[in-house]
Amino acid sequence: MAKKRTFAAKLAHEIGTEGKHLCPNCNIEIKRVKLILNKKTEPGKWAPQYGFKNLCKCNEDELYNS
Repeated sequence: MAKKRTFAAKLAHEIGTEGKHLCPNCNIEIKRVKLILNKKTEPGKWAPQYGFKNLCKCNEDELYNS
């Protein structure tokens, strides 16, 4: 069974920067998101195409509006 953590332990974990990558431009944590795009296989058919992108405030509009 998992060990229960206190609220203070959870908060300390969230505030810590160990293992997090920060954007050099906007100084916000870079998150890795999974994108699912349409890929045409044959005329009239499609299949999902999966890809991962890094997301921060700098490129948020570009990824969400494309």
